[in-house]
Amino acid sequence: MKKDTLENVGVLTIVTGVVGGFIAMLVFAPVLTFGFAYFGGMILDWVVGKSLVNGLNLIFDTTRFTRDLIPLTCATLATIGKYFKSSQTNNNKKDK
Repeated sequence: MKKDTLENVGVLTIVTGVVGGFIAMLVFAPVLTFGFAYFGGMILDWVVGKSLVNGLNLIFDTTRFTRDLIPLTCATLATIGKYFKSSQTNNNKKDK
């Protein structure tokens, strides 16, 4: 009787851990993507920020783009773009 109870607790713990881990990844994966992309945007701003902003303002004939928007824009585009990934598999066999 005691053995069955401990086995049930063990199975319940495993199921809870798997479901909890899955939910945690759904919540924290976009947060990590946003954070790393924001850091990448900060590096981009530091390295070529002025040139990037001047180029974008010239292309779009505006003064709307500023250096302080580069990290936030990079992070937002990376987070959104993560959900639109696609992969193409080529299974064609070439006969020689």
